This record gives sequence, C-alpha cells and structure tokens, in this order.
Amino acid sequence: MTTRRQNIESELRVLQEAVASAVHELSQPLNVVNLLADNALEDVANLQAAGTADAIVLSGLRRRVESIVEQAGKASDITRWVRAFAVSLDESAAEFDPAAVVERVAGIFANDLRVAGFKLIVDCPANTQSVSGNEALFGFALTESILWLSHAMPQQASGDALDEVAVRRILVQCREDRSRDAMIVTISGDVEAAHGAVGGSRGRSGMQREEDVAAALPLLMRAGRAPGCSVGVSSSENGIQLRVVLPLVGVTFKSEAL
Repeated sequence: MTTRRQNIESELRVLQEAVASAVHELSQPLNVVNLLADNALEDVANLQAAGTADAIVLSGLRRRVESIVEQAGKASDITRWVRAFAVSLDESAAEFDPAAVVERVAGIFANDLRVAGFKLIVDCPANTQSVSGNEALFGFALTESILWLSHAMPQQASGDALDEVAVRRILVQCREDRSRDAMIVTISGDVEAAHGAVGGSRGRSGMQREEDVAAALPLLMRAGRAPGCSVGVSSSENGIQLRVVLPLVGVTFKSEAL
C-alpha cells in the first residue's frame, strides 16, 4: 500500500467519524423538535375537541405545526442519508422501499440541480412493493448516477431562460416487472452532446461505451453485485439510460453484472 493511499484512507476514516458525530448531534435537536411538535398537535386536538378556543386560529396553528413536522421529517431524511456515508457499505441484502429512497435523494438534490439548469423528474408510483437489497448502497448509487448525468450532459449557455424548453431533464423511474419478479429503477438523460463526459470516449455511432460508464460509476456497479441485483446501461445517439434491477421481497435471481 502506497503512502498516498494510506493518507487517503486515513483522511476518509476521519471524515466518516466526523460525519457520524455531526449527524448524531444534529439528530438530537431534530428529535426534540418532533417531540414538541407532536405535543403541540395533541394540545391543538384537545382544544378543538373541547371547543374552548377560536376554531380558525386553531386550524391555522395546526397547519403551521404540521408544516414544522414535515420540514423536520425532511431534515431527518437527510441525516439518515448522510449517516449512511459513515458506515461501511457492503452488498448485504435487506428489505426496503426503493421509491422512498428515490424521493429522499430527489429531495436533497432537486433544488441544486434546478439552479444548475436541470429538472429532476421522479416517476415512482406510491405503494410500490418492497425489494431486497442494500438501501444505503442503492441510495449512493442513485446519487452517483444522477450527479454523473448532470456533469455529462451539455452545459447550458449563459443567460438561457430556465423554462420548460431550455431546462435539461433527468428522469428517474420505478417500474415493477412481474415477468422477472423485480423492480427496475432507471435513471436517464440526454448526454449525447456531452462536453468532456467521464471516460471521454465513445463507441461506434457516437454511443457512450459501456466500459466508460462502468468506470465512471463504481458505486452503481457495486450495487449490481448485491445478492440478486444487476445493473446495466443502454446508450444511443439520443441519450443514455442507467438501469438498476432489484428483486422483489422473497425473490432471488442470478446477478447479471455489466
């Protein structure tokens, strides 16, 4: 092991420990906020039931407290996502809801992507069946894929209006494939005209080469090695689509590595 690699691994361990400590400290006040909000909602419900206070005022107060609960929930989602960075990522499988992970990642990055000229579109039906896989690894692979697409897609010219025509789109979809007893998550975007895309080389017909995509997305490839999971990439002159296949709970099948 080279000295440089030792230094990098040491720095990473320190960063992971720092993140874990920071997330723990942040979780404490969030828990208190949630507890106080729940108590406030209970008090409002009691007052509404007793009819001893102005109904309009109480209704407005309930909406504000519910908004506090919603925002605190989003902050808790972010802390859970960050906490995953501080633990070891492996390929062990457990049950989780992929749509919830997609929504969490979108909630973290959608605004920054919008400012950068992207529209992150999520198309995952509610109440999808749970899958078997590594939730943290899937979340990081999804993040890696979205950010890679945002860098690989052509840059928007300065001064372009961020309207429906000018905004570049990244689409994340979740679809059950009953023929395979699997959930298929796709991340797609137009990268055909990319300037300086990762890998820097294209195959015939201007298509992004699969080996270049694999080299650029190590976490995605790692997610494909989890038990029963697989990943793939489809490339054409119009764009690229990344695909993660996750077995529905109780189903296993042979992985098909890219």
